[in-house]
Amino acid sequence: MVSRNFWAGTAYAVVLFHLSAIQAFPLIKFNEGRDQLFVSAGMSAAYDSNIFANSSNEEDIVTNFFLGIDYTRRAGMIGVDGSLSWDLGSFASNASEDFSNPSLNLEFTKNNGRTTGSLKLNASRESQADPNVNLRTDAWNYGADLSWKYPVIERYSLAGTFGYGLIDYVDNSAGLIDLSTYSAGLDLNYAYDSKRQIIAGYRIRQSETSSGNSSTDHSLTAGISGKIFAKITGSIRAGYQIRKDSATGETFGSMTASGDATWTVTKRLKITGSISKDFATTAIESGSDSLTFNLDAQYTLTSKWSVYSGLGLGHTDYISGPDINREDYFATWNSGIGYNLNTHFSTSLSYSYFKNWSNRSTSEFDRHSITLSASTRW
Repeated sequence: MVSRNFWAGTAYAVVLFHLSAIQAFPLIKFNEGRDQLFVSAGMSAAYDSNIFANSSNEEDIVTNFFLGIDYTRRAGMIGVDGSLSWDLGSFASNASEDFSNPSLNLEFTKNNGRTTGSLKLNASRESQADPNVNLRTDAWNYGADLSWKYPVIERYSLAGTFGYGLIDYVDNSAGLIDLSTYSAGLDLNYAYDSKRQIIAGYRIRQSETSSGNSSTDHSLTAGISGKIFAKITGSIRAGYQIRKDSATGETFGSMTASGDATWTVTKRLKITGSISKDFATTAIESGSDSLTFNLDAQYTLTSKWSVYSGLGLGHTDYISGPDINREDYFATWNSGIGYNLNTHFSTSLSYSYFKNWSNRSTSEFDRHSITLSASTRW
C-alpha cells in the first residue's frame, strides 16, 4: 500500500511499541499449547503542538485508550496469527477530531515444504495528521498481500509477491481522493553463502484514484539480504524506477531504494538504520518522489530500564498534480525512556520533534510532541 504520511507522531504508536516489547505469557492456552490467546491494553496522554501538521500551529492534548486481542496457532502445515484491536482518541480542545479506530489483521503462514509463503489480510481505520496535505485525515485502509518462495536449483530460488491496497477516506469534501493500488513482483535469489543472499528483481505497481486517473510504476532492483557486515544484518536493495502518469501522459524516471539494517554493537546497544526512495500518490492526487532515512538506537540500562533515540531526514519532490513544483525537506528527532515493571506491565515517556521546510508557505511548520504511556499484556 502506498504510504501518504511518513511521520504520524501519535501516542497510539508509542503504546503499540511498548506492548510489542513485553514478553508476556498467554492469557489462554489450549490444544496442548498450539493455540494461544493474548489480551493487551494501554493508555497514553500526549501534548501535540501541531495537530494538523501545517503553519497554523494548532496545539492540543490528546488522550488515547487501546484494547487488543491477539491469537496464534501453530498446528499442522499452516500457522495462523490474528489480531483485533480498538484505538480511542480524545482531544481536549478539538472534539471534532476525536476518533474511534478498529483494526483487524490476519496472517496465514507456511514455513514447511518446498514452497513456502504467507497470506496477509488487514483492515483498519486511521486518523492522522498528513504533512503532504497539511490537515488531519480519517480513512479506512484495506490490504491483502500474498508472498511465496520456491527453490529452483542448488543455491537459486524464486520469490514473488502480489498485493492490493485501498485507502478510502471517510470524508472527501476537502478534496481527498481515494486510492487503490495493485502490485506484483518477482525476485531471483542467489545464496552466496549460509548467511547472505544476493537479490535481483522486478516490480510493477498500478495506482488508480477515485477520480479516474492512474499511474504505473516499473522498477528493477538488486541488493543483499542477511548478514551484510560482521555485526550488521538486514536487507537492502536499490535500482531504477519509471512512472507513467495517465492524466498527463508524462513519464518520470528516478532511483529507487528500500531496506533496513541492524548493528548489534553490544548486548545492550542496538542501532537500526532504514532508507526508502519511492514514488507515491498523495491524498489530493499529487505524484511525489520521496527519499527518507532513519537511524534509531536503543540501549538497555538494566533488566527494567531502557532508553532510545532516533533521527530522520527526508526530501519530497512533487512531480505532478495540484502540488506540482512543490518541494519539501524535513528533519525529525525523538528520544525516550521505557520501564518494564514485569512481564505484564510497561510504561514510557518520550519526546519527538518534526520540522518541515517547504516552498509552499502552508506546508512550512514544526511540531513537538511529549507522550506518557502505560500498557499491559496478558
